[in-house]
Amino acid sequence: MKYTGLVLFAIIASLVICTTDALTLQIEPKSQECFFNFIEREKTTLILYQVTRGGLLDIDVRIFDPRGNTIFSKLHFDTTMKGRQSFVAAESGAYKLCFNNEMSRFTAKVVSFSWTVEDSNNNDIAKGDSLTPMDQSIQKIERTLQSIIHEQKRLRYREQANRDTSESTNGRVVWWSIAEVVVLVVMGVAQIWYLRRWFDSRSSGRV
Repeated sequence: MKYTGLVLFAIIASLVICTTDALTLQIEPKSQECFFNFIEREKTTLILYQVTRGGLLDIDVRIFDPRGNTIFSKLHFDTTMKGRQSFVAAESGAYKLCFNNEMSRFTAKVVSFSWTVEDSNNNDIAKGDSLTPMDQSIQKIERTLQSIIHEQKRLRYREQANRDTSESTNGRVVWWSIAEVVVLVVMGVAQIWYLRRWFDSRSSGRV
């Protein structure tokens, strides 16, 4: 029984293996960054992306097929949208993913993304005519694990963005408090100086 569990775990682990490219980069204003991934026909690909820092956490996302046709194009706002896009490749070739920050004049954007393509072994198993109950269970577990992995990545990106926002807000509060203290000290010193000068001028006037 113990060895059976180990074998089942090894099978599931081999099924979950897929081609993944994960990267975090900074996109300067008035520029764009593009990435290519070769995808075979009828393969399903999933792109997860998150703007972790910069401006309104917005970025223009574009996906192109090997012929240069636009598959997906949308201005992404992290506060209102989920950074998730999947599609099935209509033909084999190099697909292009672009993050465009040309609409920003001064603010750079930090983007984290992963590009996952399903493993070829999954298609062979899914198209098999004779699927045993164990095969079906393994496929179900595999889909569940992949869903959990993708959701964990999205939550990790979200946590990173919230942490950066919190640290930025905390820094602004600290500097604002320092500025308030400086203004209060200057005003106090100015009032003391003015009152002393006023009393000194009154005393000299009486003499």
